Amino acid sequence: MAMGADPSEDEVRAALDAQLARRNGKGSGRTAADFSLTRLHLLDASITRYVEQRTEATRHEPGAVDLADRPVYDVLRDHELGPDEKPLHKPLDLVRRGTVHIRSCGCGNGRQQCPDCKGMTYRTCEPAQPCPVCEGVSPCSQYLKHGGLPGTPPRPPKARKAANPEERVTCDACHTPDSACPGCRGWGRVKCERCQARGRIPCGPCKATGTVTCGTCKGHGRTTSWTAGRIVWERRTEKVTHPDPWPRRVANDLGAGDWRTDRLGAGDPLPEDLSDDHRAVLAPHLRKLKGEQDRTVVIKRLTVVRATPRGSGNRDYYLFRGCSGQLEVLARISDEGRGKAVAAAVAAVVLLVLVLLLVN
Repeated sequence: MAMGADPSEDEVRAALDAQLARRNGKGSGRTAADFSLTRLHLLDASITRYVEQRTEATRHEPGAVDLADRPVYDVLRDHELGPDEKPLHKPLDLVRRGTVHIRSCGCGNGRQQCPDCKGMTYRTCEPAQPCPVCEGVSPCSQYLKHGGLPGTPPRPPKARKAANPEERVTCDACHTPDSACPGCRGWGRVKCERCQARGRIPCGPCKATGTVTCGTCKGHGRTTSWTAGRIVWERRTEKVTHPDPWPRRVANDLGAGDWRTDRLGAGDPLPEDLSDDHRAVLAPHLRKLKGEQDRTVVIKRLTVVRATPRGSGNRDYYLFRGCSGQLEVLARISDEGRGKAVAAAVAAVVLLVLVLLLVN
């Protein structure tokens, strides 16, 4: 028996008889002759296409770009792909003939003026900052005597932490005891910790050099431009199944079946033994798309036989060929059996309710 071949009726009934004998005991109960057989021809196919798209754009890159390994073209739409140029896994980048130009960058040497410090190598900073303790609001309670004369320039001290911010100390400006903030000693401002009251800090982005790497040429001092063509084969996969539904009660078990698999390339004919129903299902999906360059068609088929008891019965059986080549036989509760189980459950609930009512 060939792997993947449809099981014959004799083979199905023999496997079903063996299953029934194991379940009911030899010589007792139903036999395969008591079941009607229905064949389900399942189809699981996929069509993977490679659809081509061609685009063209002007590229600019810093420095001298090595483009020697890229194919050269004149008219992108007329370029014929070589045997090693098919972009199955990644885009194919090309260069239009005569469009490569290397130019000097306007920066001259790969550096440009730092936009943060405007080439000054430093940034301005406020020499004094508000006192972190009194925030410059109440540095000294002796406003009239503070600083000696109106307009006396402040002499902010170094910032200090106050153990008890609510306590007052002697003011450095008017020398009044218990009148000044302990953080600034009456001045209201303290030296900036970043610049130490010098009024400037080194520029960070340029590291105090006044220049930064040119963003256009990335420090190379020149740029390369060219017309770049790109050919992409977009991969599109389409699934095709038989319109008849798969047997729901064994759907999760069908993966272990011996699916007959055919793999076809572009231009290959459909298998000769493919049924008319399956051909009719596949045909609308096999039309060539615009820009399609290649395709792979995978057709998987499996025959499942459903054995239904004639007359009354609680179980159906599903048979299909497994990976070992032998028939797998799966028993599932039938619609009739499911209905009986539901009726029994309802009857049990009704009986329980009646008993409870009588007891109460």
